[in-house]
Amino acid sequence: MVYAAPLLVSSSSEENTRLENKRLQLLKSIQDLSGNSSQPTHLTEITALRNEHNQIVLDQLDSRRGPWSDPLAIFPVEIWIHLISQIIECRWGTSYRMISHVLLVSRKWRAAIVSVPQFWTQISVEPGFGEEDILLKIVTALYLSRDLPLTIYIDHPIRRDSYEACRALLAPHSNRIRDIIFRSPFKSLEGDDSWNPSIYQILSDLLPLPNLQEIHLHSSFSMTLDEWKIVETLPSIKALEGDAIPSHLLRHMSLVNLNTLTMYGSVNKLFRIIENLPRLKTLTMMQLPNYVPGWTVEDDTDAVYEQRDVPLPEHPLSLQSLTWLKQDGARLEDLLQCSPNLTHLTFQGSWKLLGQIIGVLFKLPLLSYLSVDLQWTETGAKFFPAKVIQNTNIRQLILSSEWFNARNEDEDHSVESLKLSLLIDLWRPTLEAVENLSILLYKGWTVPLSFLSSTVNLRALTLYLPGFDELSALPNIVLNALEDLYMTLPSKCFNSFLSSLQCPNLLALSLRTPSFNRIPMKEIIQIHSQQFPKLSALHWCSSDLVWDVESHNSLKLVAFLESATQAASDFCAHLILRPQDFPLLEQLEFYIFPEWDLLFLMLERRNFLLDQSVLKITTVILPTTLGLILRGSLTSLLRGQFANRLSNHDLSIVGIGEIYFDHSLTGCHWCCISMQACSTPPTLVYYGYATPTYKMWSNHRAETVTMTPYPPLADSTLNWLNQRQQRYDKWNEQTQEVYSWSRERVCRVHELDSHYVFSGFSMANPLTYHSIASATLEPILD
Repeated sequence: MVYAAPLLVSSSSEENTRLENKRLQLLKSIQDLSGNSSQPTHLTEITALRNEHNQIVLDQLDSRRGPWSDPLAIFPVEIWIHLISQIIECRWGTSYRMISHVLLVSRKWRAAIVSVPQFWTQISVEPGFGEEDILLKIVTALYLSRDLPLTIYIDHPIRRDSYEACRALLAPHSNRIRDIIFRSPFKSLEGDDSWNPSIYQILSDLLPLPNLQEIHLHSSFSMTLDEWKIVETLPSIKALEGDAIPSHLLRHMSLVNLNTLTMYGSVNKLFRIIENLPRLKTLTMMQLPNYVPGWTVEDDTDAVYEQRDVPLPEHPLSLQSLTWLKQDGARLEDLLQCSPNLTHLTFQGSWKLLGQIIGVLFKLPLLSYLSVDLQWTETGAKFFPAKVIQNTNIRQLILSSEWFNARNEDEDHSVESLKLSLLIDLWRPTLEAVENLSILLYKGWTVPLSFLSSTVNLRALTLYLPGFDELSALPNIVLNALEDLYMTLPSKCFNSFLSSLQCPNLLALSLRTPSFNRIPMKEIIQIHSQQFPKLSALHWCSSDLVWDVESHNSLKLVAFLESATQAASDFCAHLILRPQDFPLLEQLEFYIFPEWDLLFLMLERRNFLLDQSVLKITTVILPTTLGLILRGSLTSLLRGQFANRLSNHDLSIVGIGEIYFDHSLTGCHWCCISMQACSTPPTLVYYGYATPTYKMWSNHRAETVTMTPYPPLADSTLNWLNQRQQRYDKWNEQTQEVYSWSRERVCRVHELDSHYVFSGFSMANPLTYHSIASATLEPILD
């Protein structure tokens, strides 16, 4: 990745034309000579012409962009800080690996990053495996963040030695801690040094925390009744998320700054304590579990008053967001009436409860987001009034059925489906104003999709309908405003539904089949350019769908998710044969590794066309970085230059298999496939229990090429495509021998949930990774 901004300059059109004409002449000469490449003199001449062609490509880039300019010099400092923050921040806080990237850009950048305290305010207290310099990182962050508030990420459970050392470093800075986030560790801990202290103990060890504002408990973390009392010692607390606090405790606390709360209890109890929460804006009401550690009903001093209705608050509540996760809906209607400022409502409950609140629901004047998760606890009865007031302010609507309390999937769900259809009919005027609609239903549920024609303002539509069974022809569904469509349907229903759609302005389309919908027969799908004339992005997310690839004139991006390895290989093979079928295609995304030989052959075919109406593919996104042997070649091809790369055999799955299935060689699964050096040894396992990471290509099939290539294709390349099935057979043959060992799926080199963008401007040179803390502390210690 290059951290620089090209300054576009106006260059002479005559010079541009001269360079392009010369490049095309060289390209044509190279292609003409390639037919006689067996002659040594021609091989030498081709090499010279390719070198000249590559230099012209660089000259063209230089003439269009001008000199690379340092973003630190051309952007205001606020924008530069924001850009760097986007690079170094990931889901779980600051990525020190990415900080190491930007620290190595230049001495000027290193000095600037060290001087910006915002970059160092997120501190991770990690278990300690594979993190030799964890303490130095914390020391560095505490020093460079100066006096700014801190966000602490704590892996739990944790190694005792790591925790004690980190606590000693953090305790003197407890007055700076603003947020504490408890999370599960990246890898499960093993051994005697694994330690599982309570959340209460960790918080107590860090006291006093006078400026702590937020506590986030991820995963299965919770606190007992007595432990929750520690909240009284946190005068600045504003948010308690991830676990629910018993409501009767709040009655005896004055939390005037609290704006985000998750609580057990009823609306009655909420009304009793609401005066203690004057700034509460985000509330989650949860069902009281059968057992709360350290608490019995007798301990609840409010229990005796539960049957008495508490009067409504004298003043409207300040609530803006409400999430209701309770089976009991007592006084929910009163709570909604007291919340005129409510903009977001997430409701999980029964049909009966929905029928009770539906009248007041649509009277909320500011409600713009509504999520309804329906449970099937009653059957047969009618729970809706014949007519309700419509709310045309709702812009985002989510209708879903409950997953976790589902009955036997073989039971008849026609009653629930019928009630859902009645509900949609009741809300038709409201649906006309909705811009973002999601329908997420359990297996047995279904709904007639003809109602979509009434959503005239719909711009984004998400359908999760694993029980959809309308195989007959649907009426035409005209969605003129629709721009984004995400579908999860049984594979047999895709053609029926797609053929009924008329979406002239559709920009993004995602196709997925349910994970449990594994069938022996594949469904062949076509994406017609005439039907979706403006479609620019396609996400293929299924192994049960076969893409019958045909020309599409507007697609600019195609992405293949983890389960779509066969579709990714077939698409690359198609573009080798017909590179002009997607003239505007510029970007490919692979959420799992492609077959390198097909990808490189496709880029060589596509990016060296003489037809200038066909754009080059300039960007490829992969799930991880690559070894230098792949990275340099890929960068050159994306830039439009000829590359000195490995042979087709070495890039193919057969060549990779020679390394992958040699258990005397080290390497995790990801490193072997991406051709990176890796010291992770194969793991011995019990007979028959090897980790099936190698199955990514096991079910692939390839037919003999029958399509006529255009432009004409070299015989050697055509023969290579015709041998695809032989390579798959060889891979499968090798997998049969893997019984007593397996490779780790991933090692510490890779950052999960990240994707690497490769373009013609990616750094192709190796980077030396030093200890971030040591590199940063060096100027400080000097």
